[in-house]
Amino acid sequence: MDSLYTLCRSVDNHHAPPFTAEQVAEIVAHKTTYFSHEAAQNPLVHEILQGGTITYFGIEQDNRRNFIEGPATFFRAHEILRHTRRSNAPILIGGREYPHNAVAEQFARCVPNAKLQHVPRFSPARYTTSLALTWGGTLLIAHLFARDNPGMGPFDPFVVYYLGILGSIAALTYTALKTNRDVRGPAPWNSAIYLDLNADLVRRNSPGLAGARKEFMPHQKFLKHPDFYYPLARRIEAHGFDAELSRRLGEPAKP
Repeated sequence: MDSLYTLCRSVDNHHAPPFTAEQVAEIVAHKTTYFSHEAAQNPLVHEILQGGTITYFGIEQDNRRNFIEGPATFFRAHEILRHTRRSNAPILIGGREYPHNAVAEQFARCVPNAKLQHVPRFSPARYTTSLALTWGGTLLIAHLFARDNPGMGPFDPFVVYYLGILGSIAALTYTALKTNRDVRGPAPWNSAIYLDLNADLVRRNSPGLAGARKEFMPHQKFLKHPDFYYPLARRIEAHGFDAELSRRLGEPAKP
């Protein structure tokens, strides 16, 4: 199933600016339809489009940057899921309580590659990928060493033994403490910010929706930090991109 992010991006990729008036209307109609369809079956998206709330018990303790307590948005949902992933705390959407993983699934329908589900610390599923990568790298290195030593066989047994043990310990320790997204996919913070801009414009039926493209949004390419993203999210909530989007669509190209 395509995520809401993927569907909206497919609309963006169908036309390139500058847009005709007909293209603006087509983009707005398609994105609005995708949001409306998802909201009909996804409580999180419904609450976001209604300008509702998302919170959890004890949010005040995690609100040190004075951001995660506020109206329901995709980016705020991401931060709440991130803060409650380890504790597996239930989340309130519009006053109704949902299990953490139920909200994580609702979020995943919209934003790919987030990996915000709670996985028990001792679950084998938590460690499968990291151990597979560790042993894949170990066998590759052991094979390269063995090629330089004829008669040793396909793998250097010393490399397999020592690197395998040390690598496994490192992989288990790191994975127990931290769960990362797949770096080959889009960063969920950027995707959530993109959807928030689109949701704000859908909610107001704004023609600026046609210009709300991911390449237009500021983003950090490598390390992500709240000091960059929190002000950006607040700017979207305050309709801070309206003037820039209007300039981009001020003079549509002629058919």
